[in-house]
Amino acid sequence: MKTVQAITVTIPNELAAELNRLQKTEMKNCSSIVAEALKEYIEWRRFKGLQKEAAAVARAIGVYDEADVERIVHEYRAEK
Repeated sequence: MKTVQAITVTIPNELAAELNRLQKTEMKNCSSIVAEALKEYIEWRRFKGLQKEAAAVARAIGVYDEADVERIVHEYRAEK
């Protein structure tokens, strides 16, 4: 069973030129550079999704900025 899959993508010439430069300076092939970039993009998208969910929860409990966080921390510490 294959552990890799070949795909075809189209990118602007300027981006292709930058990819070729990276390939030479980092001594990596294009596939590994693109795979690494895609992994980072997927992680970023997951993070942004979690951030959006957390922001919704924070708003639901009245947290809108750092001052609200500090207030909640002080209230919590006062209870202890």
